[in-house]
Amino acid sequence: MSQQTTEPMVDWIDHDAVNRALELAARDALLEHARMGRSVCEGRGGKVVWFTPAEIFARYGFNEFGRPLPAAVPGA
Repeated sequence: MSQQTTEPMVDWIDHDAVNRALELAARDALLEHARMGRSVCEGRGGKVVWFTPAEIFARYGFNEFGRPLPAAVPGA
């Protein structure tokens, strides 16, 4: 017969770490599609919306070629 632990399994899970890992995986997948020139779709308000590679790059702070945007020049 198995023994029950005093601490439920749910208490062992770091939900914030799981959510961060999922967000990073989704970001990496979207950027990979954009680098290959593929548009991706997403559900928004019950409708299917397509995003171009340039829109995906912009979402994550890259230019239309997938390169980081230059930092804002102080005082400009």
